[in-house]
Amino acid sequence: MKLSRGNKIAFCVVAALLIAGGIFYAYGKQSARKGAMGIVTKQDLQQRVTIAGALASRRRTLVTAPYNGYVRQLFVKVGDSVKPGVPIVSVAQSLQSTEPVFPLRAPYAGTVMQIQKHEGEYVKENDPEGYILRIDDLSSLFLDASAPEADRVKLKSGQEVVIKVSAVPSRTYKGKISELTLSPQIEQQNGRYASKGSDYPVRIEVSDADASLGPGMSAVVDIITARQTDVLALRHEFIYRQDSEFFVELADGRRRKIETGAQNDEIMEIKSGLKEGDKVLQVDFTSLPVTE
Repeated sequence: MKLSRGNKIAFCVVAALLIAGGIFYAYGKQSARKGAMGIVTKQDLQQRVTIAGALASRRRTLVTAPYNGYVRQLFVKVGDSVKPGVPIVSVAQSLQSTEPVFPLRAPYAGTVMQIQKHEGEYVKENDPEGYILRIDDLSSLFLDASAPEADRVKLKSGQEVVIKVSAVPSRTYKGKISELTLSPQIEQQNGRYASKGSDYPVRIEVSDADASLGPGMSAVVDIITARQTDVLALRHEFIYRQDSEFFVELADGRRRKIETGAQNDEIMEIKSGLKEGDKVLQVDFTSLPVTE
């Protein structure tokens, strides 16, 4: 069937529009892909373990009554700094008694953190729940945390730590691991000792504590378990993984296999396949297979 001259012109116009649209779509898609570009650079790569815990003083003492009686006199208030041997509280068996009472004295230099019983209140002998007051040695601050079994094997005494305290969001603090246990926490059950879980206690000393910090504050810590300097690296979002192999998509659309090394949450070491300054496209996540 022969087309009229008008139909031929219309057919040519439609075909041209379709071709132009295809070119525009392909170019636009290519341009969008090229906009997400990564560059292979030399970086310092740190591997870390992140755990949470709470700040604790070097030591603390709960001052309890030596016998049943009443708080006769408090010599201190919350926030006071005390020296070893100074009177802190006196306890009498009777409030009506006029006999002299030897006061309880501070066991070491510290700070009065809490007063739970006040003058005239009844106290029981050596009652840890009904203690009179608490004194903390703030000469050093520590962070008590626990690490999962899978991360415990990566930890060593002396490793550097970056501490982020919830109550002080404006800065971070430095520290190091001071104590590691060889077994998880245990508790006694029916006369036998049993593990409370697979978490291992970790104690971290805060190196640059200031007046903003105090016992009981919650914190998250990054423990630096390994550090490599000046290695070729690329962010994860520019690296494809298929089974046990890794590859990237170059700026011209070609794929290149690479060999990777150490990694952390952000970057991966490039051991071969790329050189410093190479540009690669971001992973096209829409093309990845959907797994159920």
